[in-house]
Amino acid sequence: MKRRVFIKFASVSTLLFSSNIVIAKSINKDTLAVLDEVYEILFPKTNTMPSSKEFGALEFLVKNISHKSFDDYDKNLVLDGTKDFHSTFPNFLSLKNKEKKQIIEDIINSNDYAQSWLSKLIYYALEALLSDPLYGGNKKQLGWKSVNHKIGYPRPKLTYGQKI
Repeated sequence: MKRRVFIKFASVSTLLFSSNIVIAKSINKDTLAVLDEVYEILFPKTNTMPSSKEFGALEFLVKNISHKSFDDYDKNLVLDGTKDFHSTFPNFLSLKNKEKKQIIEDIINSNDYAQSWLSKLIYYALEALLSDPLYGGNKKQLGWKSVNHKIGYPRPKLTYGQKI
């Protein structure tokens, strides 16, 4: 990777939306496709763990990013970082898996902004993997099953601490 590429990737633009709902609706197909592919590189299926698609990392992120309790800094970092990543690597989706992995490794090792972006993606993927399925991730409780987690009771009936 050339230094110019990383400098371009590191430039952060500000998202100006009046409500969280607008943000969820404004996530375009390219952004979703890039996020989905990056998640698959970060969380591939293994013998003991489900892939990001299997446990619903992207679905969890999309569902939760629109909630008013979702941190604005995180929201901007995820969305701006994905936009910057896609504009820096426009052919990312058409690359072979090995090339995609190499891009991810290269930016992790040489760019603080990219490290922060990927760190947030990993954080929310782990939440998706281990949270109650009520929040949109952990499909079929695959995350819990993969780490032999015993479900705690009572489980939440409503999301985000809403009163019953």
